[in-house]
Formats: sequence, structure tokens, C-alpha cells
Amino acid sequence: MTKKDNPYPVEVEAGKKYFWCKCGQSSTQPFCDGSHQGSGMSPVSFHAEEAKTVYLCGCKNTNKPPFCDGSHNALAKDIGSSLEAPKDVKVDAQTSKNAPYPVEVEAGEKYFWCKCGQSSSQPFCDGSHQGSGIGPVSFHAEETKIVYLCGCKNTNKPPFCDGSHNTIVKEIDLSSNLPKVFTAKVEPDGKEIQISPNESILTASLRSNIPHLSACGGSGKCSTCRVEIIQGENFCSNRSPLEEKLAKKLRFPSSIRLACQTKVFGDVTYRRLLLDKRDLNLNSQVTHQKLESVGTIRNVTIMFSDIKGFTPFSESLSAYDVIFILNRYFSIMREIIIQNGGEINNYIGDAIMAIFGLKESRQQTLRATNAALQMIDAMDEFKEYLTKAYGTNFDIRVGVHYGEVIVGNVGYGDDQKFTVIGDAVNVASRIEAINKDSGTRLLVSDVAYQKIKESVNVNNFLRLKLRGTSNLITLHEINSIKDNALLNQDILEEKEFDGESWIRTLPISELQEGEKKKFKYDEEEILLLNQGGIFAIKNKCPHMDLPLDIGQITDDGTILCPYHNSEFCFKSGEVRKWVGLQPKEVEKECEPLSIIQTKKDESYIWIKK
Repeated sequence: MTKKDNPYPVEVEAGKKYFWCKCGQSSTQPFCDGSHQGSGMSPVSFHAEEAKTVYLCGCKNTNKPPFCDGSHNALAKDIGSSLEAPKDVKVDAQTSKNAPYPVEVEAGEKYFWCKCGQSSSQPFCDGSHQGSGIGPVSFHAEETKIVYLCGCKNTNKPPFCDGSHNTIVKEIDLSSNLPKVFTAKVEPDGKEIQISPNESILTASLRSNIPHLSACGGSGKCSTCRVEIIQGENFCSNRSPLEEKLAKKLRFPSSIRLACQTKVFGDVTYRRLLLDKRDLNLNSQVTHQKLESVGTIRNVTIMFSDIKGFTPFSESLSAYDVIFILNRYFSIMREIIIQNGGEINNYIGDAIMAIFGLKESRQQTLRATNAALQMIDAMDEFKEYLTKAYGTNFDIRVGVHYGEVIVGNVGYGDDQKFTVIGDAVNVASRIEAINKDSGTRLLVSDVAYQKIKESVNVNNFLRLKLRGTSNLITLHEINSIKDNALLNQDILEEKEFDGESWIRTLPISELQEGEKKKFKYDEEEILLLNQGGIFAIKNKCPHMDLPLDIGQITDDGTILCPYHNSEFCFKSGEVRKWVGLQPKEVEKECEPLSIIQTKKDESYIWIKK
């Protein structure tokens, strides 16, 4: 009989569907019997593709439902206090506290890993756990090889290290007894590549000429670089906060990882997840071009305006009159938007999409709101003209929202167009549409309102669900800007400090710790980095002038070129590795990174001209 918390061995039939009990209340464990009703929990379904024995979780703490992943920590049977570490197992005696233990195991042998941390024969159990309620975890070696057993006891994949100690890379680098590189098998490419402990899967792929896509430039903001870990999942680092957020949103299983965020400390096999032949063709083209991020993440204010009652208005006029009126309307609104520091990104029929904050971020949301109010005033004047000229008129509705977007080019070849994309754009459009049902002319999201609440007068507010969402949001109907709230801020792109010319780049608030972003000036791309300070380099690897924005930033203050295994200090420009060789070996060929001086002023990052 299966002990409480132990996994349940189940013989499943091919093609049959099973429902695993998640709540733990079922009397027909491990299967659901309906006991979860009213608990807020639901069973987990599993469709068997073949007839075989599977092990379903009994403790209900698994990270891979419905299957056991060792979370119950009771896989081993009761073990006496006489256990000692196997005498002929090689263990690195110099392993630092919390670092993984490299252990050479023998095929067919069974080992017992200490979980309580009290054993004097680390990482093996010596019976010290007796009376603690914590039992060792057993491991049966299928082949003779080196494995890395957890030293910090916080692993989610016992008995193996999963990077929980957060110093795995540093410890491996410092240990002369551990391998400096591991082997990764890459599918569907059918290649074997070398990967170092301090580089991500994405970096290793690109360095080995694997056509591995990454739309965000390896910043953990997209899923295009995702891979499936086929073998060696226990040798992968923990998910970073960025990866965890995306994985939760897209409901990734534990085997699906972001290549840009995943490091390894053992041999692995992974599959690049290509969707169709078009992806394969695109990847084939990418290998012959420079790889770079397809956009930059920015925090901007989006304004949507639409014409109310334009369809019946236009039906009473000739097509020429409709085009004439639209162009006149657009020219009036465009002038107001530009005067307030905005940019018209798109005309969608009779709607306008404008962006504030691309060139000047200060008071961007207040300027967008001011533009909206001025547009409504201008529309009231324009209505008088329309009534006199055509005997009828129309009105406008405006929505304003603030949020994170991707700024970049969309399209292909000659059809490329500069635009912004993201949830914030969709939300702004939906806020504008709410005006129709609420009988308002201007609504501002609560996110945007929080940035301007001390500078505006509010007429009313709404609490509702936006179309296509399940969460309630608050919208504010703003009727005016308070006196002297708007500052006269000229958009200065260049200024002098101590007699030297400096160029203004991005707002400081838009470059978070650990991030890197591109900035284009005078047809040259600059890469801004925030790692223990703000730094700037030319977005070119000195080896072959290939872009570095998709390169990986390390904890040592360096950036890895993903093409030819080079490494540079982005603070000093110093070459740390040149095409896989130490600088002393190729001293005559090495060229330092082009460093650009930076400074902070008026909430912006400035670079020396």
C-alpha cells in the first residue's frame, strides 16, 4: 500500500483520459472523486498517449502536476542511522557552503542524499535526520557520470542542484575541479555545441551559429527564444523573475524555458520551438543577416480619439467632401497634438492614435491630457463651421492610458512601418470606446491619472470591466488642467556641460537595473546599460562590427558577444576574451569596446558627443 505523500504507480492505458486529485480530499487517490467541489480547486487531466506505468503525485506539492517530481521528499524507505557516504564515490572536498557537490556516481548504484543538512558526510545521509521528521532522498544512477547534488538544501529538484543557492555560476567558475564547459545537444538542428556556466542558452546558440531568434534582444520580455528542455532539466538554473512572470502568463510547463534567461551546469538537450515552415525560412534568412532586437521597450502615454456620428454625417455628403472634411479635421488635431509634444502614430479610418513620451517624457501624461482637452475645445469650434457649411456636424471621443510598449518597425522590406505595440495600446483603444456607453468625451485610465492627479480637475469616475478583460478598472473623466501645472519644457536634444556637448537619450526611469536598450543618434546605434551604474557603448562588437544588443550581460560587468565567443568589459572597454581566446594569445588582433561617457541630468541619461 502506498504510504501517505509517496507517489502512486499507475498503469495507464493508451488513449484514455485520467483526472488526478489536486485537493487531497478524494477517497479514491490519486484520482478525483468530486470532493473538491466548493474548494476552488479542480482536478488535473492527463491524456495517456501510450500504455505504461506513470507515477502520480501523492503529496499534492508537485511542480509538474499530475506527476511526482520528488516534492514529498520521502522517495526513500526508512533508513537506519548507520548510513555513511559511499566510500568509493568521488566528492570535491573543497566545495563551498551551499554550492553544489560534484559527485562521480557509478551505474547501477543507489545513493541517499542528505536533506536535513545535519550530515557530516555531505552530500550524503549519515542518519543525523533521525527524529527530525525529514528523510533522505534516494537516487539510482543509470550510468557512470558526474552529477551535481544540492548543497543548500533548497532545491526544487532533489537531490540535484537547481541553482537555488543563487551562486552556482560563481562557485563553478571558482572551482578548478569542475568542467569549464558543458555539452548541449540542439534540436531540430541536430548539432552539439559547447556551453559555459556563465552564458545563457541563447548566447551559446548564437555563438555556435544556431539561428536562434529573440525579438526582445534577450531581455526576457518575449517568448520567441523559448526552448523545450528534453534532457537535463535538473541542470538548468531557476527561472529569473522576468521568466517566471512570462511563464505564468503563458502557462509554460517546467520543461519550457526562455533561452535568454537559462544557464546550465551540466549536459543538456534542448529543442528550439519553431512553429511552422515560415519560421524555418525566416531563421534561415536571419543566419545571413545581423541578429538584433526588433524593438525597444518604452513607457509612454497613448491617446486614441475617434469621431462620434461620422458615418451618418458622411453618408449625406459626396466622397470628395468627406475627404476634404477629414483632412481639415486631421490638420486641426495634428497641430494640437504636436504642440503638446505628441506624435501621431497612425490614422485608422477616422480615428487618431497619438503617442506622448517618445521624445520628451517629462509630464507626458499631463501633456496628453491637455491635448485631449484642447482637441475637444477645437472640435466645438469646428462643429460651428460644419453646421454652417453642411447643416450637420459630428463630435469626438478620447481615451488616454499610460503603460509599457514595444517601439519598433513592423512589416517586411519596403513595407516596414514605425509603430508601438503592446497591451497598453489595446487598453487605450478600449478606454476611448467606453465613452460611447458612458456618455463622456474624455476618459483617462487610473494608471495615467495617478501620474497627474495633483494637476487636474476631475468631473467624475467610473468602475467597470473593459471589453475582453475580467478585472475591474477605474476611469476618470477629467474636465480641466489646473493653473500653472504645465511647465514650459523645450525638447532639448543637445546641451553643454563644462564646455562639452552632450546628447540626451532615454529617461533614467526607463532603464531599469540589469536592462540594456538601444538609442539611435546620427545614424549610429548606442547601447545603454544599467548594471551598478549607467554605461554606454557603441552597439558594435569590435571583431566584425556585429550588434551587441542581443548579447548577454554578466554579473562581472561584461557583455558577451553572441557571435564569435568574445567578451568585453562595458565599463572600461577591456577585452576579456577574443573569439574564444585569451587577450594575451591574440594581443595584436584585439580591439577594445568603444566606450561613451554618460551622465544624469534633469531625469535623463546624457552621452558625450
